[in-house]
Parts: sequence; structure tokens; C-alpha cells
Amino acid sequence: MRAARAILFGIDRRVIVGAVRVVIVDEAPLIIVLGHRAFLPMPVPPNWDAESVLAYGEAIPFRADEGLLE
Repeated sequence: MRAARAILFGIDRRVIVGAVRVVIVDEAPLIIVLGHRAFLPMPVPPNWDAESVLAYGEAIPFRADEGLLE
């Protein structure tokens, strides 16, 4: 078990919108939810230490049910 910093990027993947600490037991989280925003893993930017930093990009929300569920 280890801790790592997850850097959260916006939709355009150029602006950092936040950073959080995550605890990694076996592997890094597949999704990070911060407020109403979901972030998915993305490649770590060049020249960053990929061992201690994780990168997540904001996902565009969509409804798979085409608005049928209420």
C-alpha cells in the first residue's frame, strides 16, 4: 500500500483543475469523482515523475440510457 498524488486535468487536458492524494493498494483507481465531476486515467505528461504522480483527465458526462431513467 502506498500513497500518490493524482493531478486532475480539465476537459481540454491542458489546465490543472485540482490535485488529490490517493491510496493505492493493488493498482491505481479507475475513476476519481470530485464533486459532480468524474476523472479517468490519462498518460502522465512528459518530464513528470510517473512513479509518484498519477494523471487523470475530466470525462465528458453522458447518459447511456438516452434520458429514459428518472
